[in-house]
Amino acid sequence: MQPPPSRVELKKGERLTLQVTADRADTLHVHGYDRELPLTAGRTATLTLTADRTGLFEVETHESGLVLTQLVVR
Repeated sequence: MQPPPSRVELKKGERLTLQVTADRADTLHVHGYDRELPLTAGRTATLTLTADRTGLFEVETHESGLVLTQLVVR
């Protein structure tokens, strides 16, 4: 996985754009924001959200269970 899992720190109200290119079909899920995005193998998918909740939120894939990053919103 590139880049390796890490944490992204955001201030409440900031906008974040996630771009994910998957090697297999899956679903991206942002916990706490209940946002999902279908992933198609070999294609880049984009999800933009406003960090309007504070806390620690995992971004993972549903089928493979990979944690791609964690969002820390303060």
